[in-house]
Amino acid sequence: MARRKKKKNNIFKSLFNLILLIVLLFVLFFLIQRFVIPIWQEKQFTEMTIEEVKEEPEQIMEIEESEITLYFSDENAQYLVPEKRKINLTDYPEILAIEELIKGPKISNLYPTIPKTTKVNGVYISDRVAYIDLSSEIIKDHPGGSTGELLTVYSIVMTLTSFPDIDRVQLLVDGNSGETLVGHVDTTIPLERDDQWLRK
Repeated sequence: MARRKKKKNNIFKSLFNLILLIVLLFVLFFLIQRFVIPIWQEKQFTEMTIEEVKEEPEQIMEIEESEITLYFSDENAQYLVPEKRKINLTDYPEILAIEELIKGPKISNLYPTIPKTTKVNGVYISDRVAYIDLSSEIIKDHPGGSTGELLTVYSIVMTLTSFPDIDRVQLLVDGNSGETLVGHVDTTIPLERDDQWLRK
C-alpha cells in the first residue's frame, strides 16, 4: 500500500514538473515575443536606416555633368561669343542648353539674344536636324532690327550645332515654321552653322 502511494506521488510529482516546465516555456516564449524580438527588429531597422543615410551623399555625387557651349552677343551687338557652361546630364541636354541660353550670359561683357519670356516647347532631332519649338514670346518681345534678329537666330543655331549629332537647325514658333521671326531672316528651312558670326 505504501509502495502504491509512493508510486502515485512520483507520478503526480512528474506531472507537476512537466506542467511547470510547460508553463516556464510558455512564459519564456511570451517574453521573447514581447521584448527580445521587437528590440532586435528595431536594431536591424536602425542599422539599415543609418546605412541608407550613409549612402545618400554617394548618390548625390553620382549626378553627372556635361559641358555645353552657348553663344551670346558681344557688347557691340555685332558678333557672337561662346560661353562654356556645365549642366546636369539628362536625356534632353539640347532643351537645357536653349533654356540656359534664354537665361542669359554669366560673363559680364556679354548680352542675351533671346527674350527672357520665351519658353521652350520642345526639341526633337531627325536626320541630324534639330527642330526647336519656341513660344511666341520670341517674336512678341523681340526688340527687332536685322542684326538683332540674326544674332537671335544664329545664337540658337550655333548653340545646337555644338552638339555632335546636329548639323542644322529648324526654328519653329508654337509648332509652326514662319517665314521669319521679325522680318529679316528666312526661317522656313533648316539653317546650318555659320562661323562668320563668331567674333575673331
